[in-house]
Amino acid sequence: MKHTKYILSLVILLAMVFSIMPVATPQIGTYTFHGAAGNEKILKVRTANNASLEIVFGAGYATILENAFGAGALQVGAMKKSLVTDVNFSYKQDLTFYGMGIHDAVQYNTSNWGWTLGSFSSTPDSVGDLVTSLYDPTNITLIVNGFFGTNVTIQNGAAYFAQLPTPVAQYLGAIVWEPKWENVGNTVVHHAQALDWHSLAAFQYQANCTETWTYDATYGAWIGYKIVANSTTIYEFSVELTIPGIPGFEISILTGASIIAIVYIIRRKKFKN
Repeated sequence: MKHTKYILSLVILLAMVFSIMPVATPQIGTYTFHGAAGNEKILKVRTANNASLEIVFGAGYATILENAFGAGALQVGAMKKSLVTDVNFSYKQDLTFYGMGIHDAVQYNTSNWGWTLGSFSSTPDSVGDLVTSLYDPTNITLIVNGFFGTNVTIQNGAAYFAQLPTPVAQYLGAIVWEPKWENVGNTVVHHAQALDWHSLAAFQYQANCTETWTYDATYGAWIGYKIVANSTTIYEFSVELTIPGIPGFEISILTGASIIAIVYIIRRKKFKN
């Protein structure tokens, strides 16, 4: 059980990698995805108040945050890089085995570099990391309901929140969120309270805080994450542009194990069957 909870907590990890630029591609339905091979993104840790993080997450705060965002995520100034190597805008996610149908999707193939205070190596730390995004946001609710029996959080739906299409606010607004979670424009906000459990039961919050995931409104990239407690930002990372003046050129991560919760559960259920 402990191993299972650890794996599930890693959803918050590599579910989100790569960067984006506008590209002319076939699209399906109401929303438009962006991205192309060669797009790169760098994230930078802006704030990490260890004393406040321990109050919010308890003594194991470092493990919790590094499981979520990768080793080194608590070093102010540390950067992480992602590179898109291929994009399939006509991908089909087949969940018929679970009675959930086949969904139109986009799949990004990425290479990733872990958090570092130095320069990036010429070779990535991981390659072939796949990220899936759905064209229809109502299918995110359907899938999360089916696998977890709850409505959506970033935690239990991390498989689909690495990259969003535009318009971002409309897409997020079509999702049915769990209580204490809400879509505000191009952000997702979680109002966590003391003794609340992480939605995958990976840990328990020890104090009130607000978590915010921010997406670029122009290209749909996940560009930042922030924790605020007692009206003070106690942890934050955001995009570090490599080409100044081109907002949304880079995109983010949810680093680490490169596996998302739903993929883990799908494989686990197949093995059992």
